[in-house]
Amino acid sequence: MMWEPELPRPLPACILQEVFSTAPIYDLILCDLSPRTLVWLSRTCRRAHEAVTYFTRRAYNINRHLSRYFPDPLAFRSLQARTGLVISGSNALQFLDRSFYPESDLDLYAHPGHVYEALEWLDSVGYKFQPESWQQQDWHDEVSADWDGTARRVDRHGQMMINHEPNMEYSDVAGVYTFKRSVAMDTETVVLKVQIIATKCNPIQTITQFHSTCVMNIITFNAAYSFYPVATFEERMAIQIPGSNQLDAVAKYVQRGWRVYAVFGPEHAARPQLFLLDEKRWVGDRHCWSIPLDTTGVTPRPQLSISSEHFSWDPSIENGWIMECGGYSTATHVPKIRTHLVMITIFRYNYSYPDDKLAKAIRDWSLSQGQLNHTQLTRQNWIWCVHLYPNDTSH
Repeated sequence: MMWEPELPRPLPACILQEVFSTAPIYDLILCDLSPRTLVWLSRTCRRAHEAVTYFTRRAYNINRHLSRYFPDPLAFRSLQARTGLVISGSNALQFLDRSFYPESDLDLYAHPGHVYEALEWLDSVGYKFQPESWQQQDWHDEVSADWDGTARRVDRHGQMMINHEPNMEYSDVAGVYTFKRSVAMDTETVVLKVQIIATKCNPIQTITQFHSTCVMNIITFNAAYSFYPVATFEERMAIQIPGSNQLDAVAKYVQRGWRVYAVFGPEHAARPQLFLLDEKRWVGDRHCWSIPLDTTGVTPRPQLSISSEHFSWDPSIENGWIMECGGYSTATHVPKIRTHLVMITIFRYNYSYPDDKLAKAIRDWSLSQGQLNHTQLTRQNWIWCVHLYPNDTSH
């Protein structure tokens, strides 16, 4: 008779209870689990749920994450709250992935009209401007403090009325401002690099045009979001977005463990949850991985004007996109991310929508309010509209 190995016996419930009651033990287990596996584990029993909750709270501690760059993370997050400044790129990916790339920098995406304040704040905490060859030595000569949000933002042909610097790798970027600071860490001196990316429309519009989907993740003052979490963190795969001219960046993420595809293949068609083709998406929708962040100590956004309704959320969640598949054969099933812009002066911020009809309806609706604002109001008492409500995750 052939020998048959004995099946492993399940651990006694008391041992499992003890494991999930002792943080030093369960941390060693949970640190190697993917986000989706953590969620599944948390649903098995009350003690596992508590362990995952406490682990997640520590693993996604945004103040600790930002302390590498800023001595006072709450001051930086307060800057985010009042300006809508968004963290993206490799730093947001590292935060969500619980990983660390020592050579990476911190990329901050700024709305029009908030670039000056962001640069001024970096200057105040010890960072020094490192101009490119085409930039002035003093960043004050590059960026104006006087941004007029009541001035027309698009011409009659629908083109954005904004100047931009040469050599921009993304057409949605108006300028990039690099700052560095030397700090002592352990036994060595480390040079930290922070870049402020001035966007033409808004940060989300720029981020959805990135070189690949694995870096479509953001951190606002009150939450972190991954736009394609299943593909990015469970399958470690990404789709390259044509037109970004960032082939070196794509290669960098391949070296970090992501499989990057240039076109959609049979695997992607069979698993629609990976990239959600032809589905209207919004920041923070049910397909995003959303992590609420503790905002204790963060100073909220001030009122835009005495006559404007106050809003406390980040404007990023009012934006959306849709990923489409172009081409007529398997070899040409290339991805395309489409957005429809709303850049009108009754809104403090610009928005990008996945739905052309919705964008047109909002533009049409704004005509009457815009006429009132432009004929009877000044910049000081301008009525900024804030409630769009296209996305039911907004409030």
